[in-house]
Amino acid sequence: MKNVLIASMIVLLAGCETIAPSQTYRPANYPGPAWDISGEINDFNDMVVIKINNEIVINHDLSDWTRDGEFTGIYQGKPVTASCITDGTDTTHCFVFINGEKAATLTFD
Repeated sequence: MKNVLIASMIVLLAGCETIAPSQTYRPANYPGPAWDISGEINDFNDMVVIKINNEIVINHDLSDWTRDGEFTGIYQGKPVTASCITDGTDTTHCFVFINGEKAATLTFD
């Protein structure tokens, strides 16, 4: 019985994460491969994580009341900002900017 309870809790907590489809971005005058921008929101604690090339750049709590927020980070020496808003259907959109240029819009349904 104890094992069933533990397994149930793991399944419940694992299902509390919303992942946005990743997007690619290539900075101006950058000769290398495009960067992969991805994100996830933990619905249990409203924590948003934004990654570039699988490296965590932003890891912060959304507002408890609105699930919105403005966040900053650094990737390869470039400033990264994310502006996250949640609409009336509980869909959260995070607009990601790198060095002031819009790089991606991550949508969490």
